[in-house]
Parts: sequence; C-alpha cells; structure tokens
Amino acid sequence: MTSLLRFLRWFARAADAVVDAAGRVGAWLVLFVVAALFGQLPLREWVGAGHLLVNDFGQIAHATVFMLGVAYALRWDGHVRLDVFYHRMSRRARLLVDLAGTIFFIVPWIGIVLLYSWATTVRSVAVFEKFPDTWSPGYWLFKVLLLVFGVLVSLQALGHIARDLASLTDDSPETDAPDLPVATGP
Repeated sequence: MTSLLRFLRWFARAADAVVDAAGRVGAWLVLFVVAALFGQLPLREWVGAGHLLVNDFGQIAHATVFMLGVAYALRWDGHVRLDVFYHRMSRRARLLVDLAGTIFFIVPWIGIVLLYSWATTVRSVAVFEKFPDTWSPGYWLFKVLLLVFGVLVSLQALGHIARDLASLTDDSPETDAPDLPVATGP
C-alpha cells in the first residue's frame, strides 16, 4: 500500500508542477495581452495605425490566459466555491466532498469538452482556419486551446483525485502539507 501512496503523491505533485508551469506562462502572457489589446485603441483611434492582425493575436493570447488560468485556479483552489457548510466540515469530510465533486462534476464535464472539441479542432487545424471577420490566420489556435484547456484541467483533476485518495488513506500530517505558491512571474 505504501508504494501506491507514494505513486499517488508523486502523481499529484507532477500534475501540480505541470499546471504551475502553464500558469506562469499564462501570467507572462498578460503583458502581451495588455500591450496588444490596450495599445490598439490609441493607435487605431488617435493615430490611425492599428492593425487587425495584432488585435487578432491579442485575442488569442487573451483566450490563452484564461484557458491556462482555469487549471491554475483549480490547482490553488482559487475558483468560486459556494461555501455554506464546507468550512464547518471536518478535514476528512472536506476531502470526501472535494473527491466527489471532482469525480462526479469536473471529470465528466471536461470529458464532454474534450469529446466534442476534438473533431472540430482537427478540422480547423487541417485547413488552418482563419478569423471569420478579418480573414487573418490563426483562428484554429482557439480550437487547439480547447484541447490544451481540457488536458490541463483533466491532469489537475486527476492530481486532485490522487491527492485526496492518498490523504484519505494515510492521514499523516507531513504528507498533506500544501505546497506554497512560488512567487515568480508578473
């Protein structure tokens, strides 16, 4: 049983590390989003020099920030939670609620997202789909982001399941200490 516990904890740490790395990339992309999208307004309105391609790729970067940020928020428990009874529950009850919520809500939802986005993403990438309004390249990247989003959230959900199972099986306090967030990036 100890090797299974070690594997579950290792997998949870590995999932956390991947999602943390993606979250740091998303944090740095915010700078490009600000420069590309907020810089466009004065260039377009006052100077007459805005460019549609910069706007389109700013939109892709903006979507990327959110798609990476969902898994990162799940990793650090930064999502919105209706916390009526949860804070009054015992640690074990909270673990069971988190485990059930992940298994019965997050996993099926992200499975549906991946199932229904796969075919449209493959078709879009095959023809390098363009933005419908501007005909500039790169619209297919939005569809690829759906898959990246699905994979990252799935990985983090599996990491949560592994951590919760390990914590429910072996309740030793030194193994369940949460990692502190690393202050890197903007």
